[in-house]
Amino acid sequence: MNQKNSSAPASGSIFFSTLDTVLFIVVFMVALASGPQMLSIDSDLGRHLTIGNYILDHRIIPTHDLFSHTLSSQSRPPYEWLSQIIFALVNRLLGLDGTVFFTAVTLAVIFTLTSIYANRRSRSPIIAFAITLLAMGASSVHWLPRPHIFTFLLLIVWVENLEQAINGKAVKLFTFFLLMLFWANLHGGFVFGVLAWGAYFAGWVWDRWRNKTDPKTGWLFVKIGFVSLAASVMTPDLWHNWEAVLNNRSSFILSRTAETMPPDLTSSSFFPFTILLLLTVILYLLNYRSVSARHYFLLIGLGGTSLLISRNIPLFVIVCVPIIASLAKTSLARINDWEQIEKRFARFGSTTRWGIPAIAVIVMAVLFFAYRSNTRQNAFFQFDPHVFPVQAMDWLEYHPQSGRMFNEFNWGGYILYRAWPREQVFLDSQSDFYGEPLMREYDQVMSVRGDWELVLQKYQVKWVIISFTAPLAEELKTQGWETAYEDETSIILVRP
Repeated sequence: MNQKNSSAPASGSIFFSTLDTVLFIVVFMVALASGPQMLSIDSDLGRHLTIGNYILDHRIIPTHDLFSHTLSSQSRPPYEWLSQIIFALVNRLLGLDGTVFFTAVTLAVIFTLTSIYANRRSRSPIIAFAITLLAMGASSVHWLPRPHIFTFLLLIVWVENLEQAINGKAVKLFTFFLLMLFWANLHGGFVFGVLAWGAYFAGWVWDRWRNKTDPKTGWLFVKIGFVSLAASVMTPDLWHNWEAVLNNRSSFILSRTAETMPPDLTSSSFFPFTILLLLTVILYLLNYRSVSARHYFLLIGLGGTSLLISRNIPLFVIVCVPIIASLAKTSLARINDWEQIEKRFARFGSTTRWGIPAIAVIVMAVLFFAYRSNTRQNAFFQFDPHVFPVQAMDWLEYHPQSGRMFNEFNWGGYILYRAWPREQVFLDSQSDFYGEPLMREYDQVMSVRGDWELVLQKYQVKWVIISFTAPLAEELKTQGWETAYEDETSIILVRP
């Protein structure tokens, strides 16, 4: 019995074990190695840095659009303002290296916590470690230096506190209030916290109907829901953050971005998710009588959203790890030799208060990036010039164009990062703000369909910066637009 208790952290405390330290270092190093890829998928980071720098410089949190000429001064709820400040501060200290480093540390903390919580529930450090590694691979499809990493972190902490509360452990209401207050100002994913609460409350209702729980727990969850909703509207734009998040449901917009499309389960990049999904289903079938209703509701809800929109996959996997780790322990306990296997590896799950190796790795990484920044005056990680118009923006610094621009959708954030406030973009990749009408007009122009020329006239576009392979580029050339700049990635064309 003592052997089992020594292999898991004490309830309500966070300790590092040998496996936790290994996991932290593995996730940190893998995320750091993925830095170039993180900066090559989209340019959202550029927009976040631009807004964060604006807030730091002006001491104002903008609630209206300052960055586009198409929807200038329109309401733009700042539901990520706190994240943007954090990323801007890190960027000011260590440049783009700092943003990648911060993202890597945050991801390492997320999955270490996930493993700790899984170990706490399963009392099996081996199972917790193995399933967390699988979850790490499944979630890596959406590892990006963007505010959504705070949703990953807060969701796993939030669900663990809900679990503690429903099991009768002492969890203060103020904990939920504080978590939601930060969450609602860090990222729009705070709505998943409310949905998780809904799954737990629905599970209580089901158990109450079957006389398996008491009214006191239900009343506690009512109070948790009330303080959480109250905290979620304590933002610079009050309840408008809810409007911004819930209005992002246009099928046209969602189908235009890879991360908002359903995952291709036959693709190798989604294999870890597919395996984890199948493992969850198998373990549920093997233990269906012992699975609580709240866990059914929680995993069905998050699993369904991840099958509809691939960027929700990390939310599903980090929440499911502690649940299926417990189910896996129950299933493997039926194997005669499993107890002996756990005893052999029990010392790897023994807890200590300090993860010295993990701290040492972080310190060395900080020193390396700081030294490089001071001596070479450039970041180790850079935006890929084959993906973004890096050289074109260099040219524009010395040859600024007059009038309004039309730009590639995925370049908007990078252009803001390099040229705002001198230039305002046609749009950037925050498609939920720009809405379906403008996105349809953008698509019409880029594909040279219908009255695309009238769209450019409507917004008084004087020059464009797009991919040199875009159909629009050739069409504008035939109509006499002048090529001001061209390289292997982008082309700048000016209206004659």
